[in-house]
Amino acid sequence: MAEQVELEDSIEAVTGYLYERRLTDGLPVVPPTEDRVAAMVAASGRHRDDVIGNVPPVWAPATIEKIAINSVMAGCEPAYMPAIVTAVEVLVDPKSGAHGIQTTTNPVGPMLLFNGPIRHQLKINFGAGCFGPGVKANATIGRALRLIMVNLGGATPGDVDKAALGWPGKYNSCCFGENEEESPWEPFHVERGFSESDSTVTIIPVNGMWPITEMSPENEMVLHHVTYGMAVSGPHANQGGPHSFEHVLVMSPVIAKMVAELVPTKEAMKRHLFEHARMPLEFYPSYRREAAKARMEQLGIDSPDGGVPPCERWEDIIVLCAGGDGGLQSCGLSTMLAKSVTRRIEGV
Repeated sequence: MAEQVELEDSIEAVTGYLYERRLTDGLPVVPPTEDRVAAMVAASGRHRDDVIGNVPPVWAPATIEKIAINSVMAGCEPAYMPAIVTAVEVLVDPKSGAHGIQTTTNPVGPMLLFNGPIRHQLKINFGAGCFGPGVKANATIGRALRLIMVNLGGATPGDVDKAALGWPGKYNSCCFGENEEESPWEPFHVERGFSESDSTVTIIPVNGMWPITEMSPENEMVLHHVTYGMAVSGPHANQGGPHSFEHVLVMSPVIAKMVAELVPTKEAMKRHLFEHARMPLEFYPSYRREAAKARMEQLGIDSPDGGVPPCERWEDIIVLCAGGDGGLQSCGLSTMLAKSVTRRIEGV
């Protein structure tokens, strides 16, 4: 059971106490009183002492009670608990690479993607401004996971978390939903074998984002711009060959529908990006060109013009539709240290 401390029930007193002990993200917190935590535990449908897993690198047990405490501090509502608990299950899955994410000098951090009915049930923003501020579920669910990573995993910046710079998406574990209703393609979780009626959460280890803006009304120009916007990011150029992790493209509904008129399926879009979103070999420093060519030969990647794909396989490109109809906007996201993991959310 978590230790109880008697403090004045005020944001200032609790935040000050926790901040001095490096148990916050630097922002004010909601005091995790006994009643608030009990309500959160009850909403999980689990016993308070149930252990979801151990959070690296400190390996402290993530009990339902401790998840609830951090969720209260983040400002979450009790209804969010099943989604948060599942996100923690994904985080502690060895395939998620949490130990490396928590300790690396790279700015990588977990991005949460929600699919299915949970988006509507919790009012998770998947429309206009889905990566930005203004929606409680997106802001606080992501923040709860970050606090869990700090308070149970011990990843305080500069001590355990060695990220030289970090990035803003790491601040509250960037959280959004896919705009399934406006997408011309099947939802991401259906790609992964889940039913459309399932609710899922995916953790994608993201270390940066760049905008891809196209103002042309021509479909072919839009596809061209999106393709080469994904080619010039450069994350795959630092290892002497194709990146061994995933490459993510998020398109607004307007862009996705225009592109889908030329590339009718997600698989076709991924194959297109793999074949055409390539970095010219001459962009590499001379001492890495031979390594890049050797790596492509080892992987069986055909490259008549010497272009280097952004990842090792077309299957490692993630294509999503999210956001609103306010403009011809897309963004690319690079990943590091692990590949994405998806899990069904139970109890919703």
